Amino acid sequence: MNIGEVVKLLSAEFPDVTLSKLRFFESQGLVRPPRTPSGYRQYETSDVARITRALRLQRDQYLPLKVIASVLDEAASPPVKKTEANASRARSALFGSVSVSRSELAAMVGLDEDTVVGLERLGLITGQVAGTSTVYDDGAVLVGRAAACFVEHGFDVRHLRMYLVAAQREAGLLEQAVGPVASDAHDGHGRSVPEARRLIDELVAAGATLHELLLRRELGTVGR
Repeated sequence: MNIGEVVKLLSAEFPDVTLSKLRFFESQGLVRPPRTPSGYRQYETSDVARITRALRLQRDQYLPLKVIASVLDEAASPPVKKTEANASRARSALFGSVSVSRSELAAMVGLDEDTVVGLERLGLITGQVAGTSTVYDDGAVLVGRAAACFVEHGFDVRHLRMYLVAAQREAGLLEQAVGPVASDAHDGHGRSVPEARRLIDELVAAGATLHELLLRRELGTVGR
């Protein structure tokens, strides 16, 4: 497909997607479509699937593009054993761009499996039941990597629960602001779903900045 055809295909799920956004994704290394001898982009099915995953991660999990690129590359890089290929593809289709077992998650983030169990028991990571097994998505991988940084510096995973509690309280506060917008969108009163998402993006970004500024202030000169 050419770039215009890709935009048309994606517009059903992502009405705000544009030619410029796809070109920007390419400039950031999220997708690398091959080109014809005359220089035109020629997107393959795998390119469109990668863009779709990137857009969903950006929309649903508010991840920055560098993190999204890392998640997508992580999902694409390790070859899956032949005997596990069908199950892995099915899990990925159900739960997003990354779908791994607990042991695979532990190996990906550099933690032992018992520590991953501890993170799950504390509610910091959650799995999804797929048949007789439990699988973990890209969100769990990112949380695991962040937790691994703390563990590496001697923290007990129990100390990390304060981040979950703070996030739950912040989510409750933001829902008070976003809730009316989302209700208007569903009721057809002139507000749009993209507007509600933009509000969430703005508030989440502001909250992250405020958290960092206040934390560094409390740490004093150590945090500068």
